[in-house]
Amino acid sequence: MKKKLLFALAGLAIAPFFRAQNVSVFNDVPFYSMYHYLGEGQTMPPEAFSQIPAGAIRLHAYEQDIISRKLTETEIASIGSSVKMNIVLTAACDNYDRLAGVNLVLVPKGSTTYTFNQADIKRIEIGRFITPFMNKNVSPTQVPYSYQVDNISNILHDSSLSAIYDFWIEFRADGYSAAANTQVAGCADRTDVFRGNLEFVTSGTATPTQNFLLPLSYRQNLNNYNATDVPGQTTRLVTFTLDQPVPNASLHLITSNHGSNTNGEEYVKRVHYVYLDDQLVNQYMPGGKNCEDYRQYNTQGNGIYGTSAKTLRGWISWNNWCPGDVIPNREISLGNLSAGTHTIKIDVPTAVFTGQQGYFPISMYIQNQKNGDVICSTPYDLKIANQLNTTVDLTWKETGTSNQWQTLWGRRNIFTAAGGEVYRDISNEPKDSRSDLNLNWTYETYVKSKCTDDKSSVWYGPVYSSIVRLGTDEINIRKSSVYPNPVKDFININSTAKVSKVSVYNADGKILLEDNSTKINLSKLQSGVYLIKIDFADGKSETQKVIKQ
Repeated sequence: MKKKLLFALAGLAIAPFFRAQNVSVFNDVPFYSMYHYLGEGQTMPPEAFSQIPAGAIRLHAYEQDIISRKLTETEIASIGSSVKMNIVLTAACDNYDRLAGVNLVLVPKGSTTYTFNQADIKRIEIGRFITPFMNKNVSPTQVPYSYQVDNISNILHDSSLSAIYDFWIEFRADGYSAAANTQVAGCADRTDVFRGNLEFVTSGTATPTQNFLLPLSYRQNLNNYNATDVPGQTTRLVTFTLDQPVPNASLHLITSNHGSNTNGEEYVKRVHYVYLDDQLVNQYMPGGKNCEDYRQYNTQGNGIYGTSAKTLRGWISWNNWCPGDVIPNREISLGNLSAGTHTIKIDVPTAVFTGQQGYFPISMYIQNQKNGDVICSTPYDLKIANQLNTTVDLTWKETGTSNQWQTLWGRRNIFTAAGGEVYRDISNEPKDSRSDLNLNWTYETYVKSKCTDDKSSVWYGPVYSSIVRLGTDEINIRKSSVYPNPVKDFININSTAKVSKVSVYNADGKILLEDNSTKINLSKLQSGVYLIKIDFADGKSETQKVIKQ
């Protein structure tokens, strides 16, 4: 939803030197079903409160079970510049994949409790993860998750914040016990769904630094039917005002795609675009991991893993996340922000939400500190530059500084040996070309970056070729390209052949405008996906897909 945010925090963070140590925040705490204990007069079992730390509170509501406690001054003083957050989740009586996570909450100083939607608290999500399909009677019964969250040290040691706020850690796991009640031995009539541990492993010296923090949203759902800022589109707009400039700002962003119905958004790869003041600052495609690495934790039979192993492409062709894995904490550089009003836009223009089902929970905040996670950045904008006969040319863009990549080719939707998988190592230029493709195949392609220290990014893709056919028909050769894409107002057509007419269509095939120029004004069109048909003087034509901002 659109909103204007004036809340911003800046102060000087200081802390003394100390040795590496662990801060145990929660130890073997129980979580309970998010669909139980909601009616008037219904109370949770005594263990829901006796088995959590002294002074901790439980925020239990519809589709929510949170345990929260305040960090002590001694614990905060022991936290240094490097902070790793480790979580261990233990199976109880929920055998499905669920959404879980950890939040840092700023609560008015001296409070012994608070409510979830209390107006004077500030909440940021610092880790989100997916629980596996677990049977508590089958080993392993625990699954670990880890995050590098150095940036929270600057918040915890900010003297201007600690003067008015206490710092609470929320541990959240939203489970449901109904299926396990009949499917898992020993779970009849039980409502406890998970148990969990949470600790910070910390080292280094928390040095004085000017800290800025601006919470923007916490798990605000995004879709195109009842949770959007642009009707009919998957667009989130958040407007905020800065009283003074903020140098070296980073957007900390967490998104995950959900919707498990047929053709649901959980199973379809979508490019996500991030804008600052209408300028594209990042684009990414969730997923790109081999979920076989997490099969060991999925001890309950389920439709995601099945009974036999999948190939890499069998996973990355569709998955946005793996049950038993973390959701990435994305860190997007915004540069130096000037004083005044700014707008962040998250846009997923190709999202469908079949049957008006599904959602993307969005959490984000701005801080002038990095989380310290060392990753190999994922390339983006992978596309088929040219296709002719048995030759396909790929191009992509590099997010980081790598000049080494690997591409993966295979027959679309064929994930066995018959799919003809080929891995190719690429150097120096972000492009690849193959001329040995099989006739009548449609290929799917992927790319990843290869960085130093044997690190690699996740895979970006898939991008699909046309059916491979023989022939010299020039329609197989791209004569044109369009830019910029995405476009805000004017789009330009670069062509090697003379253009006779340009037609713009919407997604339903309705013609919206025609022109004979190679510079077309799209400013009056609504944001979305459009097709541009380019007719050439030689009687041939091409179609280009464009995204209107």
